[in-house]
Amino acid sequence: MYSGPARLGGMPAPEGILDRLRATALDLVSLVRGSDEAVLRKAPAGGGWPAATVVAHLADAEQVHGVRARMMLTSNRPWLTSFDEDGWAERFAPLEPDTREVLQRWRVLREANIRLFEALDDDEWQREGVHDTKGTQTVAGLARIMADHDREHLAQIRQALAG
Repeated sequence: MYSGPARLGGMPAPEGILDRLRATALDLVSLVRGSDEAVLRKAPAGGGWPAATVVAHLADAEQVHGVRARMMLTSNRPWLTSFDEDGWAERFAPLEPDTREVLQRWRVLREANIRLFEALDDDEWQREGVHDTKGTQTVAGLARIMADHDREHLAQIRQALAG
């Protein structure tokens, strides 16, 4: 469990990041739970992804982020490849027949990633990988990216469900 300083390199402490990662589950479940599947699949009026596509993207991204974290923790500065988010959403989201099932997949992956992050020591938070477009990233930086990514896409789901 992280026991280091309150801030690492100007970013919130990992424990604060973990709180943000945990909070996404409550927000995401509340948004999806009360919505009919047809509403979740309806494209927003202003364009963009339907809420169901965003949930599928979050599940795919959670899997990718988990692999990246595991690579950084077990290899010396591994190469972290980017992925075409739009391409993945276009190709894979239509394969998901039920948004609630996708949400369950996301939850299992998120819980596994949080367990991993909770088990890290100070040095492990600073382990690095080299992203092909973003350069050097630490595990702590990856966790922060995940939390920021959540907020961005929760807002996108709210917008899609609003019409």
